[in-house]
Amino acid sequence: MADTNLIRNRIDTGPVTPVMLLVIFFGFLLNLVDGFDVVAMSVSAPSLIKEWGVTRNELGPIFSAALVGMAIGAAVLAPLADKYGRRLMLLTATSVIGLSMIATGLIPKSIYVLVALRFIAGLGIGIIFANGATIASEVAPERYRNLAVTMAIMGYPFGAMVIGPIANIIIPSYGWEMVFVFGGVSTLIAGFLVWLALPESVDFLANKADRSDKDLAQINQILARMRREPIPSLPTRLETDDLKPANVSSLLTPELRTSTLSIWTIYFMGFLTIYFLLSWIPTLFVDSGYTRAEGIRALTYHTLGAVIGTLIIGIITTRVKLAKPTAIYFFGSALFLAAVFYLKPQGLVILNAMIFAIGFLLQGGFVALYAVAARVYPTRVRATGVGWGAGLGRIGAIIAPIGAGHLAAQGWEMYSLFLLFAAPMVIAAALVARFKV
Repeated sequence: MADTNLIRNRIDTGPVTPVMLLVIFFGFLLNLVDGFDVVAMSVSAPSLIKEWGVTRNELGPIFSAALVGMAIGAAVLAPLADKYGRRLMLLTATSVIGLSMIATGLIPKSIYVLVALRFIAGLGIGIIFANGATIASEVAPERYRNLAVTMAIMGYPFGAMVIGPIANIIIPSYGWEMVFVFGGVSTLIAGFLVWLALPESVDFLANKADRSDKDLAQINQILARMRREPIPSLPTRLETDDLKPANVSSLLTPELRTSTLSIWTIYFMGFLTIYFLLSWIPTLFVDSGYTRAEGIRALTYHTLGAVIGTLIIGIITTRVKLAKPTAIYFFGSALFLAAVFYLKPQGLVILNAMIFAIGFLLQGGFVALYAVAARVYPTRVRATGVGWGAGLGRIGAIIAPIGAGHLAAQGWEMYSLFLLFAAPMVIAAALVARFKV
C-alpha cells in the first residue's frame, strides 16, 4: 500500500498546471452564480416594493428565505460531498439553483411562492459555498492553497458585483423578473460545463470508505491530467476513524472542538453583517432619498471592493499565514462601518468610497475565512467542517435581513444600522486572530 501522504506529495511538489487552474476556475464560476442569485433579490427589492406593494417587514422573510435554504444546504447537504463526492453535489446544486431562479422569474404574483423558490435556491447555494472552497483547497499545491481557495470564493462577490450593472440594464426594459431568468439560464450553463470538464477530488477518492481499484485508476487518470506521476496503490489508512462517515460529532472531538466552536461563531458574526449590507443597501439608499439606480450602484461599489480585497488578501497569504491578515481585515471593516455612522456623509462620492472600503475589508476577510476553515479540518471531515461552519453561521444571515427590516420599519436610519452591525466584526476579528494557520 502507498504512503498516506503520497498523493499530497505528488500535488504539492510540482508546478501549478492547467487542470488545477481549471478546477479553481470552476470554483470561481460556481460561486459567481451564487453571488448573482443572492444579490438578485436585493437589487430587485425596490421594484418589488413598487409593483407588488411589499412592505419593509415583508421584505425581511423574502430576503431570509434563501438564507434559510443556504444554512440547511451548507450544514445538511454539503457534507454529503464527503460521502458521494464533490462533483456530484456541485452538479446537483447548479441544477437546483438554475431551475428555481428561472421559476422565480415566471411565477404569478405570490409572496408565498416567491419565498418557497428562494428557499429552494438557497439549498443549492449552501452546497456550492462549502464545496467550492473544498475543491480548490484539495487541487492546489500547498504553497498556493490559500490563494486557490480565496480565488474560488472570490467568484461570490464578483457575481454580486456584476449583477448591479446587469440589473440596471434589464429592469427598466424587461422588469425585475428577467434578472432571475437570466441568472437561472447562466447557472444551468455553468452546471453543464462542470459536467463536461470538472474532475473529482483525488483526496476524496483516496479517503472514501468504499474505495476500490476503480478509484485507484481514476486517481491516476486525474494525476496524469495534473501532470503528476501515478501512485502504485491506494494509500494506507492510519486511523480507523477515517472509515466512519463524517458528521457533526466528528467536528466536536477533543482535538477539534475549540476550533469548531470558534469557526461557527466567526461565520455567524460575518454573515450577520454581510447579509445586512447585501440585502439592504439599495433599499436603505432609496429610503434615505437616493434613487434606485444610485442604491444599486452603491451595492456594486461594495462588491467591487470585495473582489479587490479578496484578490489582495489572497496574494498576501501566499507569503504569510492566513489568520492575522483576516483579523486585520475584519477589524478594519468594523472601523469603517462605525465611521459611516459618526461622519454621516451626504455626498455620494464619499459615501460610496466608504462602502467600497467596507466591502474590500469585510468580504475580503470573509472569503479568506473559508481558507482558514479548509486548513483547520483534515480531508475526511473538510467538506463537513466547512459546510457546518457556513451553515450554522448563516443563522446570522437569516437574522440580519429580518432584524434590519424591523428596525427600518421602526424608523432606524441607514447610518445607525451601520454602527449596529460594526460590533459583530470586532468579535470575529478577535476570534480569528487566535488561529495559527
